[in-house]
Amino acid sequence: MESANRRPFGVLVLGALAVAIAVVRLLVGLQLLGVGIFGDERWDGTGVVWVGLLTIVIGAIYLAVGWSLWSMRAWALIFTMIMAVFGLVDAMFVLIATNSIAYGLAAAAIPALLLWYTSREDIRAQFAATESSRMYENPQATGDPETSGPPPA
Repeated sequence: MESANRRPFGVLVLGALAVAIAVVRLLVGLQLLGVGIFGDERWDGTGVVWVGLLTIVIGAIYLAVGWSLWSMRAWALIFTMIMAVFGLVDAMFVLIATNSIAYGLAAAAIPALLLWYTSREDIRAQFAATESSRMYENPQATGDPETSGPPPA
């Protein structure tokens, strides 16, 4: 079996994509808040400020997920699986709204691929091994009151 520190290539790609999306979202959010280079936005009650703030929050979430995928955190894998399921539900709405099977299948392709990849046994085992080695190296990270205290003298 591979060592616990080795990351699968697909996880590296997913983490890098999440970080790239985060950078774009953060820049768009800043631009919507009027920090952009190309002039100032008018905030005359149009909701641009709220959209900018929401875009920054989404960018921060993508950044956290990308970094956590890169660090092989188990919650990031679960989050990716949940978002893939949401993508499949969204593809159903695309199918209904457009009345086109082709558009529905196209919208479902990437979420289905993500869900398949993240639910593979070897990927989940790799995340579990990394998480268990992390807990073995740092027992205070478990949150268990018996192990989270200072080491005995």
